[in-house]
Amino acid sequence: MKYTLLYCNGKKWFRTVGCLLLFLFAATGVKAQVTVEATIDSLQLLIGEQTKVRLQVSMDANQRLRVVRDTLVTGVEVVDIAKPDTQLLNDNKRWLISQEYTITSFDSALYYLPPFEVLVNNQPYRSKALALKVYSIPVDTLH
Repeated sequence: MKYTLLYCNGKKWFRTVGCLLLFLFAATGVKAQVTVEATIDSLQLLIGEQTKVRLQVSMDANQRLRVVRDTLVTGVEVVDIAKPDTQLLNDNKRWLISQEYTITSFDSALYYLPPFEVLVNNQPYRSKALALKVYSIPVDTLH
């Protein structure tokens, strides 16, 4: 009979500890959530055409942001970097920072654009990599 009581108390204890652990993991994940996203307007260009790459960082308002680089890859030129645009969200508790890069290329190739890396409170975060296909203009040599 004592064994049955101990078993029931053990179930309650495990349930309580499980709920506490779940709460702690959930609270830690929400505390400092940072997202970094990079998008490109056009995946294909003719030589000399331009497209825009957008970098968006979502973070808590009390954190510090630093973008690690302003170059992309050899063969792709950054024509212009726009000033960052900051939107305040959730009663000024979160920031959404956006920045546009205007890029071009004068060599036909398939380019791998590596992930953008930012530092938020000196901790690195990365976006996904992008791809860009640059085509040459077909030349009619008969006419």
